[in-house]
Amino acid sequence: MTVIAVSTHLDDVVLSCFGALDPEATVVTVLAGTPPGGVLGEWDKETVATSSRERMLERRREDAEALRTTGSAFVHLDFPDSQYWGLGGIAAPTAAELAAALAPHLAAAGTVLVPAGIHNTDHKLVRDAALAVRPDAKLYADLAYALHPDLGGFALPPELDAAGRRRREARLDAAATAAKIAACRCYVTQLERLVETFGPFLDENALALEVLWE
Repeated sequence: MTVIAVSTHLDDVVLSCFGALDPEATVVTVLAGTPPGGVLGEWDKETVATSSRERMLERRREDAEALRTTGSAFVHLDFPDSQYWGLGGIAAPTAAELAAALAPHLAAAGTVLVPAGIHNTDHKLVRDAALAVRPDAKLYADLAYALHPDLGGFALPPELDAAGRRRREARLDAAATAAKIAACRCYVTQLERLVETFGPFLDENALALEVLWE
């Protein structure tokens, strides 16, 4: 069965639903657009980049390396990350624009996985766009946000109707967890800042649990 996993940023699916990735899966990352030269986003600045264009190209290469370990195919859409909105004339995409771009990828997929949108507004935007195309999509708990109870924990955001959705937990075995951690380590440009934000989450206790609602 064809699986399409929708990733908001270049690392979200590997962090959140690694167990669904195999050579039959394709990861579609939405906010993976490369900004023009002269732009430097706030998150990129915090990760010690000097050019957002060069940083996004680095992040695309990291994502390709991480997903190569799973055998999954990948697609990088050209919508800008929110850190670039308003810089150099870069406009925020609408949910309708995202939905139109996602539709060709999602329409014929057997299973579609989309972010639940825990805490992060970018994730909520992408979630809503994907659900507009595939309302039957499964929602995955966004890591690393879900690891922190004060950011929502492993629970659906309150704006979503949980009625009719069944929660499923998957705990990766030791080998799969080790493979997931190795894939996460491919995102070299992001890890230091992520650990500063979420704590030392790159271990089997934090990353073995993956939660879906279907």
